[in-house]
Amino acid sequence: MGMAASQARLLSITSRMADNELRSQIINNSKMRLATESSRVSEEYINALNSATMMMSNYDLAGEEQYQKLSFNSLTSYSSYNNQYGLVNANGKLLVSEADAANFRAVKEDGGGLDEFLAKYGLEYTSTFFSSDTLGGDPVPITYIDDDGNEHDLGSYSIQQLKDMYEGTNGYDKSYDDCFQTSEYVNFSEYYNNMLMADANYNAIVSETLSEQLFGDNTGWDANYNKYVNTQITSFADLQNGFTFLKNKIEDLQNSNPPKLSKDNEWAQSLLAILDPAKGGVTFAGNYATSTSQMEVVYNDKDGTYTINDEIVITPTENEDGETDFSFVMLNEPEGATSSWEVTNYNPQTNELSFIYTSSETEQDEETGEEYVEDTKFEYTLKLGEDTATVKRYYENAEELQSLLIGLFSEFANGISSEVNRDGFVDGNAQAIAAKNEYNDALDLMIGLTFGDLSDLPEAERNEKLELIKANRSIFADPALVIKFAQENGLDTTQAFEPVKQIAILDCLFDIYGEPSWGWIDVNNSEENADAKVQWYTNLYNRMEQGYSVIEKGLASSNEWIEFALENGIVTMEQVDSNNEWVSTMYTNISDITEVTDDVAVTRAEAEYNKAMNNIENKDKRYDMELKNIDTEHNSLQTEYDSVKSVIDKNIERSFKIYS
Repeated sequence: MGMAASQARLLSITSRMADNELRSQIINNSKMRLATESSRVSEEYINALNSATMMMSNYDLAGEEQYQKLSFNSLTSYSSYNNQYGLVNANGKLLVSEADAANFRAVKEDGGGLDEFLAKYGLEYTSTFFSSDTLGGDPVPITYIDDDGNEHDLGSYSIQQLKDMYEGTNGYDKSYDDCFQTSEYVNFSEYYNNMLMADANYNAIVSETLSEQLFGDNTGWDANYNKYVNTQITSFADLQNGFTFLKNKIEDLQNSNPPKLSKDNEWAQSLLAILDPAKGGVTFAGNYATSTSQMEVVYNDKDGTYTINDEIVITPTENEDGETDFSFVMLNEPEGATSSWEVTNYNPQTNELSFIYTSSETEQDEETGEEYVEDTKFEYTLKLGEDTATVKRYYENAEELQSLLIGLFSEFANGISSEVNRDGFVDGNAQAIAAKNEYNDALDLMIGLTFGDLSDLPEAERNEKLELIKANRSIFADPALVIKFAQENGLDTTQAFEPVKQIAILDCLFDIYGEPSWGWIDVNNSEENADAKVQWYTNLYNRMEQGYSVIEKGLASSNEWIEFALENGIVTMEQVDSNNEWVSTMYTNISDITEVTDDVAVTRAEAEYNKAMNNIENKDKRYDMELKNIDTEHNSLQTEYDSVKSVIDKNIERSFKIYS
């Protein structure tokens, strides 16, 4: 009975020990699965860390920097600020968009080239000169400015008309540049040069004849010149003879038949106004002389003053007796000079005023070195309220008057050759007649080219017009003056003159606004950097000439495709260098392409990793505790097993001894 109980206990312990071993094996298997799970979670986290998207850094048309996922579109998009890249397939052909390919094909089918290709993108080589922004409005007034700075109105032209003149369109047969090559322009220049040469020859002969007639040995010029210019004269009577000599010279020229000097000649009139007493010139009276002239008087109503010739200011004031007194001020008086004033007459009823102004200067005698006072007197007569005053100059010093006469001799000698009527010297001089005919022939050619023969006009009117043109022959020095003259005198210019006129009008325009500047513009966007855009699409066109392939729209916008294609060598990259040459490059070497990690995805993966690893650690700790408990229980069962087995063994041994 006792032995049977021990054996039953031993079997129970053995069963429990086997169960513990099974449980221990199961837990160890679970711990092994935790290691596998830990590797999986770690791998997912590492994949998230290693997962990056290729990004493209470029600029939009406004120059704003932007980051986009790398795609064919972002890689090859145009901006004047972008570097130019391209994708090349295994056959060495450049991948291009469907739109670029369509433009290229259309140009080639029409037999076009680069310019037509650029036009597809709104690029046009033109000038923005002919616009209201540049020329200040429409129509444009054309002004000719001569060498003296005088402005001459040549009329107004529309901007379109000026553009047509320049380009040779819409009724203008030649462009501005082509007009210079026309026979009409060449003839105008040649005829004018011939006229100048004939004119110079004619003038030389006239000058030679003039010199003989006016300054030759038998004219008395040298004797009088030496007397009045090279000798000091103190006698007013002698000086009067000098004035008379010059006066007679001018009048003899005016009274010759034909007149050698017109009586209407302004230069001659200005000289006679000084030489001829009858015309207000110098009048001699014993030991002094006078000359009379007119000066402007300006009244200032703010202060009640009168100013004569911007030199003398007169201020009337009323005294205690109710009478009018006058004060005088000399403006810009010479340094060292003093002024004195004497009212010689004033009529309150007629407001007529006369006064003498004396300017006194201290001089030094050149021989003795002694100082003396030199007075210069002027007598003014005016009517207050009127705008002119009569001024009488008193010459009481013969030296001062001789100085005036010397100046008149010089002015006559230097100016007469340019003022005389040349035809008055021709009669009886075969050489002069030949020179005149040569000049007239050259002038007629010039007139015929510019105005025609005027044969459609009545003879009297025709002759009048011809005489008018010949009298103003200086207009041919500049075509702009011809245009102005024709407008003012109702004359029509010839068709042969049109290229010359075209050049003249445009030259006047350019003198004011500058020469037209040509360049590329983007007709679709005037603010665009057209030059940069032209270079971009020129580079594209040149590369497409070497071969191209079209990329589908879907692939062109795909980030996944381009990453896969670049990483696996399906496509390679080319970049345009500083010499506008396409060169191969590695995408990993391009600074505009970067790899960017998805921070949100990494954060999510990190959270999941930490959570999973915490669960694995907790399970592992629990499994370790369970194994420890199993091991403790196993040790206890092993001890009990050994004890029970010992008891059984002893019982068996005793039983054998009893029955042996």
